[in-house]
Amino acid sequence: MNALRMSDMQEQRFDTAALAARARRQSAVPLRRAGALTELAIVGVAACLAGKPDCSTVVLWGSRTGARAAGIRVVRDVVIAREAPFPFDFLATQPILAAIPLQQSFPCIASVLYQPWTGDVELHWQRMRTLAAMFLRAGRHARALCGQVEPGTDEHIGRWQVLEN
Repeated sequence: MNALRMSDMQEQRFDTAALAARARRQSAVPLRRAGALTELAIVGVAACLAGKPDCSTVVLWGSRTGARAAGIRVVRDVVIAREAPFPFDFLATQPILAAIPLQQSFPCIASVLYQPWTGDVELHWQRMRTLAAMFLRAGRHARALCGQVEPGTDEHIGRWQVLEN
């Protein structure tokens, strides 16, 4: 059995305006309600796929704080505006919805799996790499992108790694 190739870890850092602008440039679909969580996924995947040939790709990604922060932001905005939120506001906080613009923007993406993170970051990375290796060795995909995205108040950070047969 061939050994898997694993790229170096890529780290991206953006302020809010730069992240939104880059995500909108790299997305093939409008990102009307997308938050930093989805934007980080789009720019991270775009960086991983830049210059690579098309082949069946799985994206495994997660965040320790992103989904919670997005939900808190919606609730905070409701309190400040003193208006009821639209259902789409809460729906937009769901990280798995990033699969839609990812698959529409990058046709080589066959599967997108979001994994919430708790506890030990290194343990989670190991679990994600193990799952990616299982997909690749089973022949389900030729490439796996593993990512951790952490939206912040002033700075948004994404870390990505590519595994290939």
